[in-house]
Amino acid sequence: MSRRFDTRDASRNRLQELLVTLGIADPDYAEGRPEGGLTRAAAAAFVSLTGFALLVPNVTPLASGGEPPIGVALSVLGTVLSVALIAVGGLLFRSSFSTQNAVRIAVWNLFGITVLGGIMLGILQYQAALGSPLVAPTFSVAKVLAIGAVAHVIIGVYDARRVRAQQLAKEQRKLSVLNRVIRHNLRNETTVLGGHASLVAEGVDDPDLRESAEMVARSASVIGGLAEDAKRLQAAFERRPDERGPVEVDAVVEDAADAAREAGAVTVEVDADPVAALADDRLATAVEELATNAVDHGASEVSLSARERDGDVEIAVGDDGPGIHESESRVITGRDPETQLEHASGLGLWIVRATADAFDGWLSIETVREDDAGASAEETGTTITLGVSAA
Repeated sequence: MSRRFDTRDASRNRLQELLVTLGIADPDYAEGRPEGGLTRAAAAAFVSLTGFALLVPNVTPLASGGEPPIGVALSVLGTVLSVALIAVGGLLFRSSFSTQNAVRIAVWNLFGITVLGGIMLGILQYQAALGSPLVAPTFSVAKVLAIGAVAHVIIGVYDARRVRAQQLAKEQRKLSVLNRVIRHNLRNETTVLGGHASLVAEGVDDPDLRESAEMVARSASVIGGLAEDAKRLQAAFERRPDERGPVEVDAVVEDAADAAREAGAVTVEVDADPVAALADDRLATAVEELATNAVDHGASEVSLSARERDGDVEIAVGDDGPGIHESESRVITGRDPETQLEHASGLGLWIVRATADAFDGWLSIETVREDDAGASAEETGTTITLGVSAA
């Protein structure tokens, strides 16, 4: 019995989608909501209480009746904005913003109320000094404050996003330097280690020592390959929408098939329609990773196909390998978080997942393992499908 896991099934819930739509959460970080605290709760509560305070004077004219059409329209607008503030307070508490940025948004809200409230108070006093006090001052002040509060919350959200973008860019630069240094040192040291292990294997007569030395050389090669995988993974994480363009998927699939043959696949089948995807060179890297990863994990038969369906180009890579563990499939597709106990066995599938995310695409994993109920050795295998928007 096959098991299928799809990133689309593990997508954000409706609340998180609303957070992203409103700009309160970023698409890449909607899953990582900070833990709540008194400061965070106070900031969110202040925004909601602002809405409650403004709701009463905005609803009252509607409840009392007798308002002209323009008055009803303004009261409805004020009521909607007040309710929106109440909801935004709750969303702010649950958002992915740090507590510091949540407070920043609440301060912008306070600033808007204070400034506009002071201006309205000055206007009321001025009108009174002229002997022509403003008619229905509560009505007017409530509407202006509601509009001002919502406007300043929006300003606060974009200000917090700007600050967070600067912080992320700074962290990205640090990670880039760290990644480059580690890859350089890792590649150099594993080259030395593999070279010496090969010399040992060639210079000893003891078959056990020779086998151990050859195993060390193979392990050094695998570890050295992680440096290149890390480089590809870092590139896959980058979102470069301006660099996307039509990519001929059938050519990408053919190149991946050649890579699978070079990796040792006995049989490679290709069935690709002449379709184009909206992507860049990282698509070829991801598809090749899928094809060679299958061989590296014990597959002898690999099949590749490409179809356009419902506005997406679906690139499927199947194999007759032992299958992917359910726990690994759940982690890669976002069903479960990665932990020290539950994680992927390498970087290959993460490269593919990061590529799918970078192209706003999706990834599905359908696998049959020999230890699945009713499955035989001939039925084992995995089909991984990468979905990308058609060009």
